[in-house]
Amino acid sequence: MPAQPAAAVTRARQAPPPRGRLLSPPSTASGVAAVGRAMTVLGAFRPGDTALPLRVLAARTGLYKSTILRLLASLERHCCVRRNTDGSWSPGPMLLHWGSLYARGLGLESLVPPVLDSLTEATGQGATFWVKLDDQRRICLYRAAPPRTLRVAVQAGDMMPLGAAATGRVFAIWDPSSAEAVEAEPEVAPGAHPVIATQGSRDLDAAAISAPVFQPGRILCGALTLSGSNERLWPEVERVKPLVAEAAAGLTRALGG
Repeated sequence: MPAQPAAAVTRARQAPPPRGRLLSPPSTASGVAAVGRAMTVLGAFRPGDTALPLRVLAARTGLYKSTILRLLASLERHCCVRRNTDGSWSPGPMLLHWGSLYARGLGLESLVPPVLDSLTEATGQGATFWVKLDDQRRICLYRAAPPRTLRVAVQAGDMMPLGAAATGRVFAIWDPSSAEAVEAEPEVAPGAHPVIATQGSRDLDAAAISAPVFQPGRILCGALTLSGSNERLWPEVERVKPLVAEAAAGLTRALGG
């Protein structure tokens, strides 16, 4: 077979791939793994952590320090972390930007905070709005603190286990993505909005009253929760439950649920 001219060989090597064919970059698998490791580093920050040294990041993630430093350098370039003068690391401003995009995307910013403020003013207890993060966790999207509180136990952005208290039970009962129903829906009077009250389920000294907020199609949007100490909230539970139920019902109507 006669040898091909050099020019023909060069053209063959430079020929584009067939139309419609997508070539995956050779580093796809390693790139996906790197993204997972970067998320692990960001996930090492917990409520109350303002800055973490490298040794703590290594202990919490199980990654080599050299790997963490490479990941931190990439995250820093994208403003997801920032390095402090003492060598420790803190969450970066891009996380706030993404969180704001998520919150605005839900369309709740103009609806939920005023309801929480009114509920707190009427009861003197802290009010929160929770959305489900995954099968084990929930995240606080909004919070209204009572005016006389000495400490804020939960802030917007905090994550907690779903748990067996009132908020967790709302997700267990009404969230369609739950693997299985933990309990049946409570019976309510015709036209009434469901509400759940628990005492000492997550904290022996705490009580909570929570109600589901629905989107169209009775799809659960989140849980509206009033929480406080057993000493202050539980004696008022029968008076306060209708207030929480009506607040959740009003949000449901505003969302078209």
